[in-house]
Amino acid sequence: MMQVVCIGNRGSDLPESVLGRTANSGRARFQLTVGSAYAVYAMAIRKGNLGLLVLADHARPAWCHVELFEFADAALPVGWSFTTRDEEVFGISALWGYRSMIQKPSHNDDLMERKRSAWGDFLSDNEWATREGPDQDKMRMLNGMFQSGRTFLRPPDMGTNASAGESL
Repeated sequence: MMQVVCIGNRGSDLPESVLGRTANSGRARFQLTVGSAYAVYAMAIRKGNLGLLVLADHARPAWCHVELFEFADAALPVGWSFTTRDEEVFGISALWGYRSMIQKPSHNDDLMERKRSAWGDFLSDNEWATREGPDQDKMRMLNGMFQSGRTFLRPPDMGTNASAGESL
C-alpha cells in the first residue's frame, strides 16, 4: 500500500512554481492534518502537477499536491494500472490507480461529484483499506453509510471545520 505523511496543509506550504499552475493561493487550506498518515488511492498529472488521491480529514477523496506529503511507503499498490488522458478531460494527462479510476473515464468526475455509483466503485475497488492502513476507520464509516443507503452529498462530521482548498 502506498502511504504518505502530511507535511503541509496550506497553500503557503507549496512552492511558487506549483501555485502558479493552479487556482490555489498561499491562503488555501487543505483538509489534511500535518503529521497524519494517508493511504494513496490514485496519482494524476494535471497541468504539470503531480497529485495524490487521498481520503482527506473530511472522509472524502481529495486530489492533493504531492508537495504536501512525504512518502512513508512509495511502492505502487498491487492491482494499479496506468492510462493517459486527453487533458481536456479535467486537465489530467496521466493517471495511475485502482481499476475503476483507470477503466471508467468518467469515474474521477463522478467521484468528485459524489455520485453514488462512483462511491460504490471506490469502496469496492479499495476494500483492502477497511482492513489495513491509516484510513480503516474512515473507510468502514463510508462503507456503512453506503450500505445503509445514505447519500454522499455532504461530508460526515469528522470533527473538523477547516475549509478545503482547490486541489491540483
